[in-house]
Amino acid sequence: MPKYLINFVQQYPSFRIHELESVARIFNIDVQYNKDDLEFIESLDPEIETPFLYITVNSEDDIKKICSRSVLIKSIYSVWAESTLLEGILDELHNKFDKKFLSNYMVDKTFKIDVESYGSKYNQKEKLEMMFKLKDTPLWDNGKCVMHPTEEQIDKHILWCILTDFGVERQGLVKDFAMLPRKVYFGQKIAKGNRDDIIKYNLSDRKYLGTTSMDPELSLISANMGLVKKGHFVLDPFVGTGSFILVASHFGAQTVGCDIDIKAMRKEEDCNLETNFRDHGLTSQFLGTILCDNSCPPWRWNSMFDSIVTDPPYGIRAGAKRVGYKENRKYVPVPEGLRRDHIPQCIDYSVPDVMADLLELAAKTLVVGGRLVYWLPTTPDYKETDLPRHPCLRLITASCLQILTNRWGRRLVTMEKILEYNHSIHNKSLLVQEDLGQVDPQHKDLRAVVFWRKMGSNEKSKKKEQKKQSVEKHLKEKTKNNNADVKNSNNNNENNTENQE
Repeated sequence: MPKYLINFVQQYPSFRIHELESVARIFNIDVQYNKDDLEFIESLDPEIETPFLYITVNSEDDIKKICSRSVLIKSIYSVWAESTLLEGILDELHNKFDKKFLSNYMVDKTFKIDVESYGSKYNQKEKLEMMFKLKDTPLWDNGKCVMHPTEEQIDKHILWCILTDFGVERQGLVKDFAMLPRKVYFGQKIAKGNRDDIIKYNLSDRKYLGTTSMDPELSLISANMGLVKKGHFVLDPFVGTGSFILVASHFGAQTVGCDIDIKAMRKEEDCNLETNFRDHGLTSQFLGTILCDNSCPPWRWNSMFDSIVTDPPYGIRAGAKRVGYKENRKYVPVPEGLRRDHIPQCIDYSVPDVMADLLELAAKTLVVGGRLVYWLPTTPDYKETDLPRHPCLRLITASCLQILTNRWGRRLVTMEKILEYNHSIHNKSLLVQEDLGQVDPQHKDLRAVVFWRKMGSNEKSKKKEQKKQSVEKHLKEKTKNNNADVKNSNNNNENNTENQE
């Protein structure tokens, strides 16, 4: 199979391979790569990390299909030569290809040469100098250089690229070619990644937004991880302002959303969640929203959804709520005539319970092979037992990490349904802790981790409580002493009065 070079975008290195494999699965494409390269692709170490990965697929058509969906791929190239020096590119071209083949390759074709780099920048003069260093090859014997090809020329237009990899640790140090690149590549650019959709669904261009609206790039990645495609039925049980179902509809899926907070879905009659669908021409893909509580969802126990993609609330910007009666309020039955418009009381919904109910919902309503994709808050003390589990769901990956601060971040967790749900076996009330996961999870009290300066660490809280108790004790003793002094003073006054009499 032909070999191609992927140039990934710089952000989200831990997402790269998983999104690539998910997109390949959407199109039933067999993608192969060297597993040893994952260490460098997913690394955060500036000395070894790289955005370049060689893959093998059956054809260029497969490359174009992958690029049509992937948002973490910048470009994919067919590499003709590689070396540590630009001069070595010429030697490899001459050793690898026949002179006649090179001379005739661009007959009746147009071309353009571009220079791209990772870890450095070149001005126009430096780019031209690099291009002229490759002039001594028969590859340029034929063909016409065209900067902006017409529609008639585009089918026979070739974009040649010189890529240099200096590494991220050398950024700002490369000047006047004083430092040598780690690698130089020369080849054809086959396709660009699907970065335009990020601009298309930019948050600043949407009329309806909320404090928890998901970034469009991460929304697109989540949809790709969920294998969302045309004809699928997709649910977001914590829909909010609808970022996930919006991009899922863009990919051709029929979508529906649920939420317990009516204000999140509809602020005003003329500006609501449906407004964004209407502005992007996706109204036909949007089936609507349902006001409901995910701890007791309204869905039948049928395998109906192809994907569930969501960002559950975890108490940072928006706390989770579920229907219930507060301890200081007694239950009062709702009169029959008022039930239609009745808004029930809500109580706090702990993050572990949110996750457990979400997996229960996925086990009941996903089709076998369907995917659950959700965001899970995490800390540097993350352990595998933090993850929620269910016997009907298989973990695909939980290694996709977005670091938000040095104290917490969030993981994109992807799971796949492998068994049909059986209520007599798989109901969570019948399962043990090992089956359900979340053994003393770090996300059980995330606010104490995130807002530690405001809320105080455990040690500071203890000291504060001890100080408070000490002050209270001192005040009690002082009050007691004052009362004793007053009593003694009164007794003395009485004795003096009796003596005078």
